[in-house]
Amino acid sequence: PLSLKAIKFGYQLAADLKAKVALLHVIDEALAMGNVDAGIFPEQAMAKMKTHADALLTRIVVDCSNGIETEILIMAGEVKNVVIAAAMELDAKMIIMGTHSRKGLDRLLLGSLTESVLRSSAIPVLVVPMEEK
Repeated sequence: PLSLKAIKFGYQLAADLKAKVALLHVIDEALAMGNVDAGIFPEQAMAKMKTHADALLTRIVVDCSNGIETEILIMAGEVKNVVIAAAMELDAKMIIMGTHSRKGLDRLLLGSLTESVLRSSAIPVLVVPMEEK
């Protein structure tokens, strides 16, 4: 839900520039470990997470794309590395990400995935701040 603002902004920009969009969902492999004691193996957990991500991104395309050509990508790994590698592989001209705009101790403790991509990417990164409550 927090990325929806960035997604909508990206689709509007793509419409203005007559560009294509790639929606990327990165699955943290640590979250796909499953629970062997409960009979949920890592492969099953990963498959379920991919299915859920695909349904979510497909719904976003239906709701937000307004006919803009969209590629859905679901990959597993460390977010920063996957985002940058996917952008390079797609020959993307821009990465658009949202940010929570955390400050102070929250930022220190939680870090920022967006900031790590911003600092590491050779491709321009457009950052869309989320509204504060």
